[in-house]
Amino acid sequence: MERENKAENRIAVVTDSAAALDPELVQRLSARGNFVLVPMPVTIRTPGEPDCQLQDLTAAEVDEAIMLAHVMGQTVSTSGPAPGVFADVYDELASRGFTHVVSVHLSGELSGTVEAARTGARLSRLGSKGVSVVDSRTVAGAYGHAVVRALEVLNSASSDFVRSPDYPSPDYLSSEQLSPAQLVDYIQSVCEQSTLYFYIPTLDALRRGGRVSPALAMVGQMFQIKPIGTITEGKLAYVERPRTAARALERLVEVTVQTCREHQHAAALSSASVGSTAADPASSSLAASPRGEVVAVHHVGNAAQALQLYEQVQQMLGESSLVHDAAVSSAPEFLVSALPPVLSAHSGLGAVALVVY
Repeated sequence: MERENKAENRIAVVTDSAAALDPELVQRLSARGNFVLVPMPVTIRTPGEPDCQLQDLTAAEVDEAIMLAHVMGQTVSTSGPAPGVFADVYDELASRGFTHVVSVHLSGELSGTVEAARTGARLSRLGSKGVSVVDSRTVAGAYGHAVVRALEVLNSASSDFVRSPDYPSPDYLSSEQLSPAQLVDYIQSVCEQSTLYFYIPTLDALRRGGRVSPALAMVGQMFQIKPIGTITEGKLAYVERPRTAARALERLVEVTVQTCREHQHAAALSSASVGSTAADPASSSLAASPRGEVVAVHHVGNAAQALQLYEQVQQMLGESSLVHDAAVSSAPEFLVSALPPVLSAHSGLGAVALVVY
């Protein structure tokens, strides 16, 4: 009976490249066979020349291509994967013996990827009952780290899976006990309790992508507005509109620290509440447990600046931290990565994002 239950709950996880996962981390996660990342097409179009597909370029080449495209006024277009792409991915996972797929994607308010995944599910062998499509209602590492944590849950029963010792996991159910619905609830909870703040040096890239109106972009250029934004109810929202880059980056750090402290306070209250109640060892549950930490740092051609901002956050929180690329990128809970082309095409060079959980 145990074997039947385990077979019934063979779950795989799928996401898209807007999750902003580091390529090395993606390779490591994919090696276990229960994870697939679907690329999102980005194209630079120049009249009279072949289209340039950014997903075929290296990170350095992407930065250069986007910079040149913006300077030369070229069209940078993004799109979600076609439903057939998702159907093929789900079918491939079914052929490997997985009975259910949890597919987590970029906010449906910003992209048609979620709907394409749902259509792909209906077209696949697993059908809609075998594929749970999750609208993260956020972007980048705010759902990317939820995907990584979900994979931690699925892989936690494996003896060779190493979890970061300085960030203990919640009381996970074993993979044999886990149901797709529980994993979906967990992912949604992590996404809901994650906050992303971003800084973009100009509104021009957002204007080109249709994310802001030409009038607003013109006003931004006239008054040298350097916006700080977030994601609210799945949509872009501005937190502040500072007039200088220095002030914008200063405020980015301050609002990140404030959110970290709010999460830490809530976590302390939750811990005290749980501690006052006798724990039942038999009632293992899967629950999101935010600790008020920066769990993702993203950049577009300015990694050193992004890491410097993270260090400022740590110092203001009174935590000592010397961040090194290798050490950071090796920790599943802490993701340092360049924004993928599908996002950097709209943010432009010099953008920075920090995710708090």
